[in-house]
Amino acid sequence: MSRRTYETDRIRVHWDSSKCIHTARCINAAPQVFDPGRRPWVDVEADDAEVVADAVARCPSGALWFERVDGGPAEEPQRPTTVVPIDDGPLMVRGDLVVRDEAGEEIAAEPRLTLCRCGGTKNPPFCDNSHLTRSFRSGRAEVVHDADAEPVEGPTTIEPTPNGPLHLQGRIVIVNGDGQRLADLNETWLCRCGRSRSKPFCDGSHRQGFESCRERAIAAERDQAESPGAFAPNRHVEPPASV
Repeated sequence: MSRRTYETDRIRVHWDSSKCIHTARCINAAPQVFDPGRRPWVDVEADDAEVVADAVARCPSGALWFERVDGGPAEEPQRPTTVVPIDDGPLMVRGDLVVRDEAGEEIAAEPRLTLCRCGGTKNPPFCDNSHLTRSFRSGRAEVVHDADAEPVEGPTTIEPTPNGPLHLQGRIVIVNGDGQRLADLNETWLCRCGRSRSKPFCDGSHRQGFESCRERAIAAERDQAESPGAFAPNRHVEPPASV
């Protein structure tokens, strides 16, 4: 039961505990609505629908999303897609995103995601906080391609390659945590084995024995969690001011 729904006659909020990495951005934005110590932890009647929607849209992992049932505005995906490699943490991605598994089957179509790059997730390609227990260290990313890419229509596709990197296609702008642009590309391969010396980009290090998790497995404690309080916090996971 990883998905739960909370609703009023104005807004419907969904929470997927399998994707939650407890950044506390929703809690900080609307603590009267999102309280991990309360059951249920989401009270959508505690504030206006606009406040609730704004707080939900701050969730970087896509664990929270909303539907306006009163005719209010839906969330618009960011364009172009931005990728922020979080220091010692996941890839934070915002855009019109379509995610496929290693077999090419679509498994998600969302505006916000956090993707594993430590090599340890059991729920690929999504982050499941494994970087915290693996003591993952990302190092400092360098600018590799500062010219503007050509505009591309349609969504950005994200597909993990078998025992290899994440393959992204579309208009993709990669920025670091300080907001500095690292690359502007129409296609790229990003490290997910955790070993690249050119993070966030793949340098072929996965060929040294990396085996990706083929079967998505959600741990029982994650699947049954009743609030983000069940997870270790990732309070530094947020977009830079320029994104």
